[in-house]
Amino acid sequence: MDTSDVIQIIATFITGITAIISVIIAVKSLQITQKSIEDANKPVVICYLDIVDVGFYKRYFIIKNFGRTPAKIMSMSFQNLQSKIGRNNLESLNNTIIAPNRKFVVLLDDDYTNKDNFSVTICYEDLNGNHFKELFSLNPSFSKDSSYAKRRSTAKSEELNDLTNMHHSVAKKNL
Repeated sequence: MDTSDVIQIIATFITGITAIISVIIAVKSLQITQKSIEDANKPVVICYLDIVDVGFYKRYFIIKNFGRTPAKIMSMSFQNLQSKIGRNNLESLNNTIIAPNRKFVVLLDDDYTNKDNFSVTICYEDLNGNHFKELFSLNPSFSKDSSYAKRRSTAKSEELNDLTNMHHSVAKKNL
């Protein structure tokens, strides 16, 4: 075997290894890209509590899809719940589709002011049948130390004062 034959064999071997490594890198890159696309376009269903104040406070339990695709709520269960949320703890939402940016809002009873935290487990699936299970720990007393301002001007009518206070509440929501 000549030196040139050995060099050709080594060059062919190196070329083959380089081609195999290139294919492996390309496949890994495609898998990562596919996973990124799926993650960016999956539903993200969140349960949380919020408050609305328009001269008084009302707390709400909210289920919202923050994702980019619809989700089908398969089941919800509550742990350490001292009284019902909605009727029958929202069993009617099982097998319901929640579109992106859509939310279900349920008034929390006033007697929830000084209650212990409770947990919500929500199971849902995307349109491809992928299942997700999320657990949320919620504090119904999150707003008990808050206060609100209700301003009254004697130069304005009662209706204008109410409208000003409502406008303030709406503007505050966008902070």
